[in-house]
Amino acid sequence: MSKFSTYLKRLIADSGESISSLARTIGAERTSIHKALADERILSYKTVQALARHFNLSVDERKDFFQLYDILLQGEETYNNRQAVCRLLNNLASVDFSMAPPPEVSSLSISERLIKGEFAVRSAIRSVLIYEISHTENAEFNLFLPPSLKLTIDFMEFWLDNRSFTVNELLCFETSPNAAAKNLELLHAVIPLCLASRGHYKPYYFHETPKAASLSPMGYYIISPHYLILFSEDLSTAQILESEDLISYYRNFFKNLLLQCEPLTQCSSDMAEVLNEYISVAAPDSLHIIMPQPCIGRYIEHNIVKKYLNRSQLPLEPYLSLIDQHYSFLRQVESNYYTIFTEEGLQNLIESRTCDDSPKELIPYLDQSDVCDFLKKLYQEIETGTVLGLIARPTQLHLPDYLSIYINPQTGLHIYTTLKFVFGSYCCNIHISEESIRSLFLDFFHSLPESNLVYSREDTLYLLKHHINQLEASIKTK
Repeated sequence: MSKFSTYLKRLIADSGESISSLARTIGAERTSIHKALADERILSYKTVQALARHFNLSVDERKDFFQLYDILLQGEETYNNRQAVCRLLNNLASVDFSMAPPPEVSSLSISERLIKGEFAVRSAIRSVLIYEISHTENAEFNLFLPPSLKLTIDFMEFWLDNRSFTVNELLCFETSPNAAAKNLELLHAVIPLCLASRGHYKPYYFHETPKAASLSPMGYYIISPHYLILFSEDLSTAQILESEDLISYYRNFFKNLLLQCEPLTQCSSDMAEVLNEYISVAAPDSLHIIMPQPCIGRYIEHNIVKKYLNRSQLPLEPYLSLIDQHYSFLRQVESNYYTIFTEEGLQNLIESRTCDDSPKELIPYLDQSDVCDFLKKLYQEIETGTVLGLIARPTQLHLPDYLSIYINPQTGLHIYTTLKFVFGSYCCNIHISEESIRSLFLDFFHSLPESNLVYSREDTLYLLKHHINQLEASIKTK
């Protein structure tokens, strides 16, 4: 018996209702409920919603009920993988890139004795990092950290304060069964660090079986310009060493390790490079993009580009062919064109009249009439099925407003900053080709139309039409 059918059977038993009476009340077939209880049929999502309403489930009960239904529908491993992508997006949406200036450490009192206790170890590591960044120009750090140690905030607060330093990190991807979702957890730190550093955070990865990477009592380390920090996996013990010979030995050892590993990300910030990358990652037979605003690029034709470039204050004529080429690629996609967005992002496009995923230097404020025309074309293509456009359900799926995220079945995951990012659009973009991450995101995209993470196509069209009507009314009154 599946966990879902067991849960449903208990709900029916507790209610005291007959299955026939229950079926009549919710408008379902009696035989479909019987077969669902015997795991011979999977109920429709609409029927499951009706059951949740009928039994007056609490918030926690409703969450458990739909979770068990999703596991039954997708299989436990697939469900966990899709939830891992959802958690990553929700986590990225909550990252705060506005931080107070970092603290100062004027001096260090380093002893080569063992440091014991997790609090003392974490405090010592943070003190060394702050001191080195503050007192060493263009400092370089080489890291191999246990999963329990996250230095995301420690480094981000300095990069966001425009300090100049580089971090190379070695990441261990597990090869055990069902490890894909666990490996994806690494991106919770990798993506914010890449963005805050604007390419000065460089992660490399290797594949290994669990525990094989930590066989010595202090098998993890940080190599800074003047110190070597060794520590245990559970952070209960550490030692800080100043020996120049030992630091040099570890640094050379680490550099040789990197040569045997793959870079997890590639980053660049030059506008021309980014435009070329947009073009290179566009596939003629598919486009999968997730960002708060709907992807309207396919409706920006040459005359529109020329119109707005002429308004720019910068000499952007050299970019015209690249911009034209980028948008023409989007127009060539005739199937598998996914644009997942939010109602808030849609409202932002209408009110701000800016394409958040394009620099204002290229396309400044859009005319209200152009925005309206773009949205009408989007509505028509969603209605006819040329474009699969869906609005994220705000209670389930949060999209980071500072990112546009593309997935290409051949080249991987491609992440670009938007106008909402603290340093602006095109300031940093991230490309991840690692196969398991690419597969997870692609499966996540393809599962969205049938999931509770987004509104239905009909509800998406209704909301889109509502905003178009409001926009048209606003234009008429002017």
